Amino acid sequence: MTLIDINPKEEIILADRPQRFFAFLIDIIFSAIVSALIGAILGSIFDNASVGTIVAIISILIICLIQGKLLLSSGQTIGKKLLSIRILDSSTLKIPSPYQILIKRYLLFWQLPNILALFILPDGGSVANLTSSTDISYGARLISILGFIVLAQCLLIFRSDRRCGHDLLSRTVVEKINIPIFNN
Repeated sequence: MTLIDINPKEEIILADRPQRFFAFLIDIIFSAIVSALIGAILGSIFDNASVGTIVAIISILIICLIQGKLLLSSGQTIGKKLLSIRILDSSTLKIPSPYQILIKRYLLFWQLPNILALFILPDGGSVANLTSSTDISYGARLISILGFIVLAQCLLIFRSDRRCGHDLLSRTVVEKINIPIFNN
């Protein structure tokens, strides 16, 4: 158990690295399920090849709305809620502001590559139709670089304060909480 003294008057118990990792995996699984359901529903209605872009846009919107509401109300995504961890402002130890949590932390680091893929890559962000390395455009390379940056900033979690790049940028910490999962 690692304590961090953020505010001289209070200490928090930092979330363990595996807790954060598995919360992230749960959030990815949730996103995949939402995308698959939207794809199945729209795929059964429309017989159009461009339905992929529509599915991606609707999926991102639904995921951002659900996760965003949870983040704003409790500082938790579905994965964080299931693993009893939450995001706090590092100076006030309260739920972060909408700007900190949605813009700096969530959209900038986690959704930007997805959103760019929709508009830059052919076929709504699908790389499945690229036939050779010469088909990889400047946009695809840009998204690859952004994806690498998103991955690299996560490696900062191995610092003693367990804060990733998105935590540092948004001035947040992730704490372990001991409340029942379904109490809210």
